[in-house]
Amino acid sequence: MSSSRIPSLDGIRALSILLVLASHFGLSLHYPHYLWAVANCYGKVGLRIFYVLSGFLITGLLLRERRRTGTISLRNFYMRRAYRILPAAYLYMIIITIMCHADFRTRDVAFAFTYLSAYSTYIPHNLSHLWSLSVEEQFYLLWPAVMAVAALRERWVAVGVALVAPVVRLVLITAGWNNGPLFPMATSVDALAVGCLLALTQDILEKWRARFTHSCFWLVWVLTALLPLVELAGHGRIYQTVVLPLLHVGIALCIQNAILMRYRVLNASAPVWIGNISYSLYLWHRPFDEPSGHSWYATFPANLILMFGAAVSSYYFVEQPMLKLRDRWLPKVFRSDVNHPVEIGAASVLPET
Repeated sequence: MSSSRIPSLDGIRALSILLVLASHFGLSLHYPHYLWAVANCYGKVGLRIFYVLSGFLITGLLLRERRRTGTISLRNFYMRRAYRILPAAYLYMIIITIMCHADFRTRDVAFAFTYLSAYSTYIPHNLSHLWSLSVEEQFYLLWPAVMAVAALRERWVAVGVALVAPVVRLVLITAGWNNGPLFPMATSVDALAVGCLLALTQDILEKWRARFTHSCFWLVWVLTALLPLVELAGHGRIYQTVVLPLLHVGIALCIQNAILMRYRVLNASAPVWIGNISYSLYLWHRPFDEPSGHSWYATFPANLILMFGAAVSSYYFVEQPMLKLRDRWLPKVFRSDVNHPVEIGAASVLPET
């Protein structure tokens, strides 16, 4: 593993995407359905892990730039995000729109291409996963501006978001909007905020390093893993207002532990590779997981093989070339931020998602 990569985080990305895939592929023909009930519950956890990671990594990137240059360049940040996120996503959207144009309305395509799917009341199956990307893109748009303007208060902004989001969820549930267009953002924004706080409080967490490397820390992993089961018990309001905040904190604590402990299973070549291609896997899995169709390409395990083929092609022929182009054209001082490791605790980190 390169010294400029954060230890264990590619492995955690692999865990995240595998949880999502296990859930979404659960209704495929010939899929081992006895796995699906629990997998469906934990698929949502996979997305929350991604959000906590995004908050942590992007905040770490912005903090490092501010330490090195004394400021945050929003223009350069948005340029780097555009190179990283948009080419692979728009290629998927264009191909799937051409192939499924008869099933899409104009508004469906418009919501997808403008990253507003989180606010749509209906999204066709092959575009349905883009709601989570729209939430993340809005985070990429707003959070750097908060850090650039409120340099000394971003911790309080993140704390405020983490505290207010569960209240907003309770209001939306009470009003019957739990399937409405505002709910995805309210569901996810505190996971992002907790990830931001994880990066913003590294100076404090370093004082507790011994606790994060203690031999009994596995209990935190177990308790965090058990929290999603509360949703299966049908306690919706308790889950959304109490359990989810605890889950986000538990995920953040486990991430900190994984960085310091560098577990072999999270840093092995296979999990690291899956973590690297996780974005393309997420983009390309929907066409192959038709819940009610019996098409050969949506039948397990053929759909799994085809999805990996599409994702690998996207990663090596779209994502990687665009990242090389980005590193060639972005200003040199900013490019060095991407490749130069810094110390957070004892971990050499590269804040990239």
